[in-house]
Amino acid sequence: MRRSSRSGFTLIEILIVVGIIAILVVVLLAVVLNARKKGDIGMAKNFATTAMAAAMEKWQQDNGKSANTFPPSPNISDGESYWQGNAELFKELVTEPKKNNKAPYISDDVYVEGEEGGKPVFLDPWNNFYIYRNYSVKRTISGRGKKYAGKRYNEDTYDVISKGPDGQLYEVEGENDDIHNGSE
Repeated sequence: MRRSSRSGFTLIEILIVVGIIAILVVVLLAVVLNARKKGDIGMAKNFATTAMAAAMEKWQQDNGKSANTFPPSPNISDGESYWQGNAELFKELVTEPKKNNKAPYISDDVYVEGEEGGKPVFLDPWNNFYIYRNYSVKRTISGRGKKYAGKRYNEDTYDVISKGPDGQLYEVEGENDDIHNGSE
């Protein structure tokens, strides 16, 4: 009797190896996606808390403002004009200093520049503009009091808010993933 000298893998062995590789790819993909989500959240938190606070402090010092004075926001009410506060903030912290041959108050490596209403704005990691509201200004230019009935995170200062991964402001189905300066 002669034995065959053929050697190799059986179909079952190949299927088992392919199955193991598929499982490892799925697990790796889940880990990478979760890490990216955490990284995006971390970038938004850094912008809203650390980078913006430092920029505000520099702006106050350079413009001779008190510690409770912040760049204006034209409209602090809920609604479609959220981007206007962001555009004003961008103008004060980036555009105006550059126009005057100064360094911007906020480093360009901590934000993404976008455009809304024909004006430059700060974008969050999900390509939505940050919402900026200044509560330290109590009256409008016309002398009337500013009214605001929506949610505030920082009562007498300012809010910088990212709508978070879901792109919705405030709660959606009981979950609030908004990222903002200050504490809840």
